[in-house]
Amino acid sequence: MHGIKLWAVGALIAVLGLAHSQPARAGDMSNAVVTCFVDTFALDVPEAFSCTSVWRPGGATNPTTALFQVAGLGAGNYSYAWRDLETNTVPAGCGNQSYCEKSISTETQGDGEATLRVTITDLDTGATKNVQATAFYYDGYT
Repeated sequence: MHGIKLWAVGALIAVLGLAHSQPARAGDMSNAVVTCFVDTFALDVPEAFSCTSVWRPGGATNPTTALFQVAGLGAGNYSYAWRDLETNTVPAGCGNQSYCEKSISTETQGDGEATLRVTITDLDTGATKNVQATAFYYDGYT
């Protein structure tokens, strides 16, 4: 009989715990930004919204890689959908991840610019936010 009472109390506690569970809460996307940097032989530092690098002989390769990453998200469960705004396509290799890489050439060997946008979706609530950044790569030799 004592075992049945303990089981009943345990079951009641479990039911009460379920009745007061927290509703799904959105991760904080209000401070989300895309940072970027153009990969050179220097110590490159990501910058929010736009970044600029200059090619010089021995200082970088041309073309090189522009790296984009989502920053400023609160804890949560997110998905990511990247889009290259110059070609209106999904950049190769940029799946459901918080970062994306894109080849970039200086303006003398290409257009010297790469703009990527990412749609962030909070998987717990369905809320979305679009953020983007532009990388610029200039030829400092010519």
